[in-house]
Amino acid sequence: MHFLIQQRHFVGRDDQLEQLHRELQQTDRLAICAIAGMGGVGKTELALQYALSYQENYPGGRCWFPVRGLDLGIQVVSFGRTELGLTIPDDLEFKEQVRYCWRHWPEGTVLIVLDDVASFSNDYQQTIKPYLPPAESRFKVLVTSRQRAGASYRRIDLDVLSPEAALELLGKLVGKERIDKELTEAEALCKWLGYLPLGLELVGGYLDLHPTLTIAKVQKRLEKKKLGTVDARYYPGHLRFRTVRATFTAYGS
Repeated sequence: MHFLIQQRHFVGRDDQLEQLHRELQQTDRLAICAIAGMGGVGKTELALQYALSYQENYPGGRCWFPVRGLDLGIQVVSFGRTELGLTIPDDLEFKEQVRYCWRHWPEGTVLIVLDDVASFSNDYQQTIKPYLPPAESRFKVLVTSRQRAGASYRRIDLDVLSPEAALELLGKLVGKERIDKELTEAEALCKWLGYLPLGLELVGGYLDLHPTLTIAKVQKRLEKKKLGTVDARYYPGHLRFRTVRATFTAYGS
């Protein structure tokens, strides 16, 4: 489980936070809601902010499991032993050990976050689904994935930020006064980055480290690596961030 740390820079997702909460509460059985979207769109951050914003609704705890390339069952058993202090009988079959952990989880409603599910095909069926909590309404499972979950899951498809929210995020990162001085350039940079939160975080952090560097100059550096305006709908997020990172590495940080 990761420690949950409040982020200062979180904008434009209030409606999605409320929708997440509604989706997780509208069932009398095990609730599973998946946040889907391209890389860099803010799925993990939305899950994190939900866990922080609604912590009072989960007296049974909030537990965060990164699952890409990892076995959920092993993580659950390890967490039960080390964090919950459970004495899990060694003679139990492994799946029964996992069930033992869920049965002895602290009382109250529980939020379980499964971050970065690679797919909902064979790997999911083998390494995640068998180890999910029991079909009890007190367990709420929030999944993040670049893949869309099936119709049996409640789902939120996360899009890029609006132009206004993207500009607000950039302003929080570099300071409103700086944005006001180069408003046109800042708007153009947000558009070039496809209004993707991770791209804005990377560029905003770089600008914050270099207060004398103009926004226009940063965009020119980016354009040397990938000419032209980038449309997030057609340019995969991870490729865009390679461009951003490569540019900053080339010029030094």
